[in-house]
Amino acid sequence: MGRKSRVDLALEVLREEVSLFQAQGTQEVFVDLPGGRTYPVEDERFRRWAMGKVFTSLPDPVILRREDWTTLVDGLKALGSKAPHYPLFVRVGGFGEELFWDLGEGVGVVRIGPEGWEVVQDVHALPVRFLRSAYMQPLPFPEEAEAREVFLLKELLSFTEGDPRVDEGLLLLIGWLLGTLNPHGSYPVLLLRGEKGAGKTTAARVLKSLVDPHRVLSMAPSRDAKDLMVAATWSHIVVMDNVSSFSQEFADSLCRMATGEAMYLRKLYTDQAEHVAVYRRPLILTSVVDPMTQPDLIDRSMVVELYRVPDTERKPETEVYERLEALRPRIMGALIELVSLALRGTGKPDFVPRMADFALFVWRGLGGIGLGDAFLDAYERSRGMLEISAVYDDVVISLLVSYIGEKGSFSGTAQDLLQELEDYAGYTKVKPKGWPGNPLGLSHRIARFRSSLKALGIDVRKQHTKRGNIWTIALQDLPDVGSDGEFASAVVPEEVILLRSRAALD
Repeated sequence: MGRKSRVDLALEVLREEVSLFQAQGTQEVFVDLPGGRTYPVEDERFRRWAMGKVFTSLPDPVILRREDWTTLVDGLKALGSKAPHYPLFVRVGGFGEELFWDLGEGVGVVRIGPEGWEVVQDVHALPVRFLRSAYMQPLPFPEEAEAREVFLLKELLSFTEGDPRVDEGLLLLIGWLLGTLNPHGSYPVLLLRGEKGAGKTTAARVLKSLVDPHRVLSMAPSRDAKDLMVAATWSHIVVMDNVSSFSQEFADSLCRMATGEAMYLRKLYTDQAEHVAVYRRPLILTSVVDPMTQPDLIDRSMVVELYRVPDTERKPETEVYERLEALRPRIMGALIELVSLALRGTGKPDFVPRMADFALFVWRGLGGIGLGDAFLDAYERSRGMLEISAVYDDVVISLLVSYIGEKGSFSGTAQDLLQELEDYAGYTKVKPKGWPGNPLGLSHRIARFRSSLKALGIDVRKQHTKRGNIWTIALQDLPDVGSDGEFASAVVPEEVILLRSRAALD
């Protein structure tokens, strides 16, 4: 047998030193290194470690060239195709009845079960694996704490004492934080809204730092879904700061990330190969205005209003972060206790809203301290206010609400309705920005906003008739529409949208 190549020698060394595995549900190969580290085989950090290990492990030092490394990675991927499969997570994971919270390199992983928790140092002995960014920051060891001590969070946020809105906003933030520790199910997008000086950015960074500290605590608004994907690859919680608006396409990307739906991307602009990105991540948006005008996104969101702090009560950021470091271990311990309560819980509320997995998990956890129903009520009010805001921010739907409020009802085609609304508003040649250019555009707008109209007690029905699609829009109960487009009593509509009255939100 001839002399072994540099690649063969390196492969022999690495096979003795590392373990390979595939991420469950993918063909991606990863490597477990001594010290609890896990990297993709193409990762630069693994390359540097491997080069050093190969150089120091052989009698005759071997320096791998770039082309050698490419060949070596291909060899590791081939070996990895027969390696074990593990669920792979960033910061928060789950397996069976247990949840896991990665504290970072050199600290360990918190294993949380229905009956308690422990910090595991030998992370590669766990049934899950964690991917760690080079910029991920470690969390401290949690302290033993009572579940109610989670309300220490109030000391880190710019809430004004005595404001009746504070308790509900704080409860929503605690529920949202608790939900971030559940890797099963969806995450509602959290909108922190408030005027300048309300401490929105600081609040967002504090919330992220309690669960997923990172050198990059927030990112600037982006219109490119790929930027969102990059952030989600290496962070559990993604923060977008000072958002003013975004397109329907980007709103759809946020929806997919909240629920974990797949996004199809090309690996390169010049590459036709398919790449599927599936990320489910908690998202925080901060804004002075209300950027959420897309009903689908509103269905997956909650809003907490922050109020300007008087200058005499404002704290320097350094003081806030010093207090964060002091309180974080105890708040973490309280959150872990709430997770255990959620895992023990078996009950179910009378009403489970959208994002049901999130709502049920938080309801069970906070229910252990008597606040489950209060959270669900606050959550529903929050979403209802977003829906109402979206209605009044849309030039067409707000006019429709005004028209129905005055006239009581409408029945006719989309063409009839478009003309009726234009006459009602006095529009002739000049239409406002955002006005639909044709009846189909109006139909699509009404269909998108039908769940938002729910918050204002407006019932909507669409039926196929000889005249075409007939829209019947009215307050409360609707009469049936006959096949000739006239009201009748014995016709079953193709699609009935039953909408809750505004009073149910008050």
